[in-house]
Amino acid sequence: MTINEKLATPGFADVFRPVQGHRTQYEVIDQITFAIRAGVYGPGDRLPSLEELSARLGVSRSVVIEAVRSLTMAGVITTQRGNGGGLTVMTSNVPVALLGLSNNKFEKLPDLLEARRAVELRLALLCAERATADDFDAMELSVRRLEESRDADAPERRHWDHLFHYQMARAARSEVLAYMQHQILERITVVAERYFTEDEDPQAVEALHRETLDSLRTGNPRLIEKAIDRHLAPLELLVERPPGVPSKDRKRKARD
Repeated sequence: MTINEKLATPGFADVFRPVQGHRTQYEVIDQITFAIRAGVYGPGDRLPSLEELSARLGVSRSVVIEAVRSLTMAGVITTQRGNGGGLTVMTSNVPVALLGLSNNKFEKLPDLLEARRAVELRLALLCAERATADDFDAMELSVRRLEESRDADAPERRHWDHLFHYQMARAARSEVLAYMQHQILERITVVAERYFTEDEDPQAVEALHRETLDSLRTGNPRLIEKAIDRHLAPLELLVERPPGVPSKDRKRKARD
């Protein structure tokens, strides 16, 4: 797929936007990782050149070079010189340390979850209205990969989990809501890292994603709202859990 085709991917007509603010290097990193986490660019895909990124992001070439250096050191992309070179994505699993570099510094998990509920529900309803057969195929593949990665490490499972949500946002054809979803997921990943690596129940997560996808296929708003409510409940229970309640009990409640 060419760069122009990728930029025209549903939901992301222009995935790279002019950067604003003083922490420009970190905002460049954020936009590149957004494009990767959202599945616009995957392992083996070539990113736009340094010059193209500089023009699209409205920053100097040196700022892009510094951002690319950070991404290269983290193993997310690789750079090669020459006619056949360029910037190539190596992995879709972006380290949590990189996700915490943007200007998005919301730290209160209850606030993040409250925002996520509003954004995810609206995206789900729009997805049900606007998704194509190809969109549903992409979401189906993510759910299957999530099921297949049950015994994989946390970053691998988290990748397929979050990719499903990004694909739902792309299918909703709402660029603003999609980027809001990214910012929320990004901060939740940083703030609740321990939950995703230690507490999350992989089997329950798989079932919730399958239920959500099935509800989207029906197009029934009531079923979609119910599925999204159940989907978001486990992490919200983490916030509501009284001190001293074991993690195992919390997982059981989330499944009930």
